[in-house]
Amino acid sequence: MERIKEPFIHITKREPMPLWKSLCIRFGAVLIALIICAVFISASAPNSKGFFGYFGSLFSGAFGTERRFWLLLQQTGLLLCVALALVVAFRMKFWNLGGNGQVLMGCLACAMCMYYLGGKTADPLVWLLMLIASIAAGAIWAVIPAIFKAFFNTNESLFTLMMNYVALYLVAFFVSHWYPEGTGAMPPLTDANLPSLGSGQAGRSLLTVIVAIVVTALIYCYLRFTKHGYEISLIGDSKNTARYAGISVKKVIIRTLILSGALCGLVGFLLVGSINHMVSTSMDGNMGFTGIMVAWMGKFNPLIMAGISFFINFLSRGMAQVCTDFGFTSEALSDIVVGLIYFFFIGCEFFIVYKVHFNFKKHHGREEPAFSMDASSEDSASEQTGAEREETEKPALADGMEATKSESTKTQHPKETEQIQQSELEADAPENEGAAVKAGEGKKTSRKKNARKAKEEN
Repeated sequence: MERIKEPFIHITKREPMPLWKSLCIRFGAVLIALIICAVFISASAPNSKGFFGYFGSLFSGAFGTERRFWLLLQQTGLLLCVALALVVAFRMKFWNLGGNGQVLMGCLACAMCMYYLGGKTADPLVWLLMLIASIAAGAIWAVIPAIFKAFFNTNESLFTLMMNYVALYLVAFFVSHWYPEGTGAMPPLTDANLPSLGSGQAGRSLLTVIVAIVVTALIYCYLRFTKHGYEISLIGDSKNTARYAGISVKKVIIRTLILSGALCGLVGFLLVGSINHMVSTSMDGNMGFTGIMVAWMGKFNPLIMAGISFFINFLSRGMAQVCTDFGFTSEALSDIVVGLIYFFFIGCEFFIVYKVHFNFKKHHGREEPAFSMDASSEDSASEQTGAEREETEKPALADGMEATKSESTKTQHPKETEQIQQSELEADAPENEGAAVKAGEGKKTSRKKNARKAKEEN
C-alpha cells in the first residue's frame, strides 16, 4: 500500500465570526504588542522608567494635557478625511494611491490664494476662494488618472502613484519661486488666515474636528443610502453586471474620483488655511498612504475607520512621548515600535478570516489501495506455456458459452424456448436424413461384395 503524505499545516477559511469575538481578538493582539514593546523599551532604554512607566508615558503623550488631546483629535480628523476620500474610490475597486499628491495640490492652491490675494481682497471672499481652489485642485489632480482609466484602461495604481511626485515638485518649484533666498522654506502667511473658533489649541482644532464629523456622516449616508453609492458598490462587484443594468461605468469612475480628489483638496485647505498657514513638500505627512491602511483595517466602513484613525494617531503621539521620556534620541525607534504594533494588529486579521490546522500524527498521511497483481501470481502465469494456456482457455470458453446459453434460455419466456427448440430440431433434420441415406448405401455395397466373394469360391 502506497502512502500519500498530507501537509503538516493546513489553512482553511473560517465561517463568519461574531463581532464580539473578532473585537476580542483584535484587542488581544494590540495588548500583546504593547506588552512586548514595553518589555523591549524598558530593558534597553538609557533612562528606563520601568514597565508601568512605559504605559504612563504612552497615555501622557496623547492625553497628558488639553493641548495634546486637541492635537490628537485634530490629526485624527485630518487622517480620517483622507481615508474617507480614498474609501470612495476603493469601494469601486479603483485603487487611488495618489492621496498625498491630491492633498499637496489642495495645499498649493490654498497657499496661492493666500499669497496673491491676502491683504488685497476682503478676507471672507479670500476664504471662499481658498476653499473652492483647494477642492478644485484636488479634484483635477484625481480626475486625470480617472479619465485615462475610463477611456484607455490604464493602470490606476501606477498612474496615481506617479502623480504624487509631480505634485511634490510643483510645490517645491512654487516655494522656491516665492522665496528664492534663504533656506527655501516658506514662512507662515499672516493674511487671510481662517478665524479660530475659540481660545487656545481647542479653538484652532475645533474646525477640523467639526469638518471630519460632518464628512464622515455624509460619506456614510452617501455610500449606504444613495443611488450613487449603490452604483459604486455594483461596479466594484462586477463591471459587466453594472453595464447590463444600464450604468455608465465611465461616468461613475470620473464622478467618483472627482469626489475623492475634492475631499483630499479639502484636507489641504484645512492644513494651510487653519493650521500651518504655509505650504511645504512634507505638508501631507504621508497621510495618503496611512489612509490606505485605515480604509483597509476599517473594512471600508466610515464609522469603524474613525476608531482606527484615532488609534493610529494615539500610538504615534504616545510613542513619541515614550521615546522622549526614556532617553532615546532617534525618532526612528518610535516608528519601529508603531510598525510592530501595526504588524500584530494586521496579523490578527488573518486569524479572524482563516483557521490553521496542524497535523501532529507520527505518520501523517493516508494509504492508497494498490491495483497491481501479486508477484507470485505473475510468476506462475509466466511459467505456463502457450499450449497449456490454449488447453485451459478452450474449456473455459466452452463452459462460458454454455453458461451464457443457459442463462439466456432461463431469462426467456417458456413459449419462446419451445419455438427455439423446434427450430433447432428442424435445422438438424436434413443432417439426420443425409446420414441415414449414407448408412443404407453402405449396407448395399457390403452385400454386393459378400455375394461376389461367394461366387468366386464356388
